[in-house]
Amino acid sequence: MRVTRVLIEGFRGWGHLDVRPGSHVLVAGVPRAGRTDLITALARVLHPDSARGAALSDLHQRRVILDGADPAPAEAVGDVAEGQPEAVVGAPAVVGTHDAASEDAPDGSAASQARSADLQRVEAAQVEVTLTDLDPDVQQLLDAVLEPLEDSGCASEDPDASEDAPLCARLAYRLSYDEEAEALESVVYFPARSNPALGQYSRVPAATRRMLPVVTLDAGQPLQLRAGAGLRRILDERDAKAGAAAFDALAQAVTEAVSALSADPAVAEAVNAVLAVGGTGEWIADTALTAEQVGFRTEDGSVAALLRTLRAALHLDAGGLLGLAQHGSTVSAVLSMAEAMLLATVPGAVVLADDFGDQLDAPATEHLAALLRARSGQVWLSTRRPEAARAFEPTEVLRLVRHGGVRSHHQLTKITDRKALVAMRQWHTQLLAALTAPTVAITEGPHDVAVLSMVDRRRPLSSLPLSAHGVRLVASGTGGEGGISQIPRIANLARQLGFRVLAVIDRDKDSAQTTGELTKILAACDAVVRLPPGAIEQAVTAGLPLQALADASATLTEYGIPDPIGGQLTEAAVTNLCKVIHKQGLHEQFLEALYAEPNAPHPPVVSMTLALMELAADSSYSGQQLIDVPTVSRPAGT
Repeated sequence: MRVTRVLIEGFRGWGHLDVRPGSHVLVAGVPRAGRTDLITALARVLHPDSARGAALSDLHQRRVILDGADPAPAEAVGDVAEGQPEAVVGAPAVVGTHDAASEDAPDGSAASQARSADLQRVEAAQVEVTLTDLDPDVQQLLDAVLEPLEDSGCASEDPDASEDAPLCARLAYRLSYDEEAEALESVVYFPARSNPALGQYSRVPAATRRMLPVVTLDAGQPLQLRAGAGLRRILDERDAKAGAAAFDALAQAVTEAVSALSADPAVAEAVNAVLAVGGTGEWIADTALTAEQVGFRTEDGSVAALLRTLRAALHLDAGGLLGLAQHGSTVSAVLSMAEAMLLATVPGAVVLADDFGDQLDAPATEHLAALLRARSGQVWLSTRRPEAARAFEPTEVLRLVRHGGVRSHHQLTKITDRKALVAMRQWHTQLLAALTAPTVAITEGPHDVAVLSMVDRRRPLSSLPLSAHGVRLVASGTGGEGGISQIPRIANLARQLGFRVLAVIDRDKDSAQTTGELTKILAACDAVVRLPPGAIEQAVTAGLPLQALADASATLTEYGIPDPIGGQLTEAAVTNLCKVIHKQGLHEQFLEALYAEPNAPHPPVVSMTLALMELAADSSYSGQQLIDVPTVSRPAGT
């Protein structure tokens, strides 16, 4: 079985979402963009026990501007249930909820102004899921609600649809709030035989949902034998009778061992000593109490109580048998996920997992994600880990973003253009590392990334790094395929995935070619930061004292080359230094030498470039698209 469409209206942070996957789905993206909301919405429809977690915050909220009021800024909207969007187009009808936080606010305050743009809650949250590729038993169970399936993944409304069209079934979840009863009401129904506008629902029986091959991965503490734990469930599924016999044998052995312990002369002597204090053993019982009447057992004496106290221990290396916690979080996470996957071995199942790989190391994350993808009919994993995405095709990644408070989803389409395929190579080498970043800044090559990253790391604490502004530096190529001509291709790929895209380029001499390249870059990017005339090497050296450059240049002899400046404090010597740095690829080494001196100045042009990138990275930026970094003169007298 697989899901061909998920349609969400007014659920949590999603005012509207329409996802139509072709195969497996890896849900990723920036924080508070709705990964958990999407997986939870699927579970509400497909899992019979998921509705127990329903809450009032599941109903989407948004600002509604009251008559005569100035529009409130989008940023004023509060986040509810993993981050509500501040503005959503096409949200369902809403009912008012008073903004209590602003009730007593003084006039003119921000909270007072917010009263004119109250938070309002939708009347109902709805999630509709379309299923296809049903096995014969499930198809027979849903026979009365089967509909033709269109190529788009939607159920067909055409009465003359082809008889050869594949069949699908739609299930929907609706959550509403009864203000009079002050209670949430939920229903799972078949849209094909229901009319929500009239309150008529053909409900989906819980037994029917249990028949659906749907598995929710819920990793917990591994190797636990207590009731309900993963290992206990595996044992019960394989041979419950043999498991019960093993637990009875354990209880008997423990009883005998404890009896022997109680009768041990040393233990009995200690107990009798306690009972003899002040005649305690005589006045707490009807008859004199001695060690013979004192025994020991776990909690209530049941096998269940005994099993709750047991913890797994592993002998992994020369350290001997150690408790699971002493082996580190990765071992526990891998075993926990292995248990969950073993319980999820339902042939052809739809597998749902949220925050997959959070506690796993990189190789284990990729390996287990690939294993789930191979074994499932369709897997829906939400993750923060780029390693999980390596197990999926690029077109299977559903990236969720949140720009200016508005959520959106993005997915790559199949690429057939040969030139675009070159850019697709950057998915694994460059863009994948930026999976959860809202903004990427594309440079002409890896040397630009190295320079910008190093200066960014060395800036004073008063200047926040690029990462604090959600920016990830990306090179347009990792070798001979880089250069300014590759930037539009990488930028277009990044835009398809929902990134805000910046470019950092050199200011080359004007020509028809450079004008054409700039035009293409501007068309593909949200903003372009252009360095002063010259390349990144000139940007590093511009505005710095000649003596500081000469001192740093002298250290480059450690790499088997002559000193590029050679003590000549001239601009011609600096030009030669830039050529050597470029040819030898010694950008980071030269910067390291520059920063070796106490209170060393930061390269002013690079520092300004970083500041302009931070400015352009903001989704509310409305300045010029082409931002030229000004030229900086060398200090006088140097």
